[in-house]
Amino acid sequence: MTTADWQRLHPRMVAISLTWLVPPLGSILVTLLLTGGDLDLAAVITTGSICLSFVIIAVAFTVRLRTTRYRITGDRVELRTGAFLRRYRTIPRDRIRTVDVTATPLHRLLGLRAVRISTGEHVAGDGRHLTLDGVTAEHADRLRRLARAGIGGDRVIAALTWRWLRYAPLTLWGVAGVGFVAGGFARLLDSLRINPAEVGFLRDIWFTLAGLPLWLAIVVPILVVVLLGVVTSLATFVETWWDYRLDEAGEGAFRLHRGLFSTRSVWLERRRLHGVQITEPLPLRLARGARLNAVATGLGSADDRPTSMRSALLPPASRTEVEHIATTVLGEPPDLLDGIVLAGAPRAALRRRITWALGAVAVAELPLVILGVLLTDVLLWIAGISALVLLPVALAAAVDAYRNLGTGLHGPYLVTRCGTYARRTVLLDRSSIIGWGVDQSAAQRRAGLATLVAFVAAGRGGFRIRDIALTDGLTLIDEATPGMLEPFLV
Repeated sequence: MTTADWQRLHPRMVAISLTWLVPPLGSILVTLLLTGGDLDLAAVITTGSICLSFVIIAVAFTVRLRTTRYRITGDRVELRTGAFLRRYRTIPRDRIRTVDVTATPLHRLLGLRAVRISTGEHVAGDGRHLTLDGVTAEHADRLRRLARAGIGGDRVIAALTWRWLRYAPLTLWGVAGVGFVAGGFARLLDSLRINPAEVGFLRDIWFTLAGLPLWLAIVVPILVVVLLGVVTSLATFVETWWDYRLDEAGEGAFRLHRGLFSTRSVWLERRRLHGVQITEPLPLRLARGARLNAVATGLGSADDRPTSMRSALLPPASRTEVEHIATTVLGEPPDLLDGIVLAGAPRAALRRRITWALGAVAVAELPLVILGVLLTDVLLWIAGISALVLLPVALAAAVDAYRNLGTGLHGPYLVTRCGTYARRTVLLDRSSIIGWGVDQSAAQRRAGLATLVAFVAAGRGGFRIRDIALTDGLTLIDEATPGMLEPFLV
């Protein structure tokens, strides 16, 4: 595909600038509903500032749209932007690793797409990718083929199944989302100088809770938050993973498509895949579920972490299905993960985690103890009761973190496991390791421990093996990457 002439983004992108007005208009509407249509001087000034900001942003958006040009030649993709400060970026076509196509609801309504073309290199600045925000859906599909020249037909690896929906509430992101919304609403009221006690439905809720027994007044809000969190998690799952498909495009790449309102389609070359990460947050672990992320070059800058949604290969699913997809993506036999034996950490690692747990409890309780001594004995009672709760929880987390430490070699992969609330197991292709780091704190040196870092040109750039015995760590390095240590040993 070539378009030798310079082209502009589609004029319909001007309508996208209207989305800048939606949040402030929404906040103004909420304020009018809460105050019965009355706005004080501060709210009027805020509204005027929002409108002025919108005009400025809309003008700047229009200028940027009019001054953006791109073209695709036989050997490169070029982008020119800027009216006063001109910027020119180019990516050779043979260096393109992923083409990510996204579409917000407004993009889809206007028949447009945003295309991000990435080289996957770990370099500073924007030189590794360029974004064309405002091309037609047909043109975006042609652009996407830049990353799959010579690739054969698709073969379905995984598709959405609604039994995965039962794992959605176990990620706990829904509860966190409820907290974010509540906090944002409180900040909105504060910025508009509205007293929550003057808001009708908030006042009614407060009086209703005040009339209940104490235990019920505590339990009911918790149940409401949990219920809202479950609903939010289910809705987020549907929006994020709707029409999910993971396809193998010939032998050279994978294509992942998902999304209901905001769609995303990502191409990933197999030769850029250096491993996978299986993450098991505690609720998912108890339900025998897990998440699967790719460790790959070319997923972006801050988005290439193997815990981000950008690198997710599968929705939260059962551990069995996660392991099956992991082996399929890696091109390994289905029984690859069977019988993995990892060497545990020394007992000194357990002592370190118990020390951290006791220290965390002490730091949490110290302010209460100090205030209790200075002000009232009630705070001392609160400190004692909370310590009885926090101490066993912290010690259990320390023991769990120690038990989850493990490292070993399994076939062509370096396998490392760590974490307590979210246990993470990484299978890293040993041939992709480009270097090692050995870190030792003063406490680790006294205990004969070290933290190894396996450097790769993917993910976070390196994966840590925590609190391994130094001699065992050096042996592991020599076995995982023979010859890499020899220059240093000499």
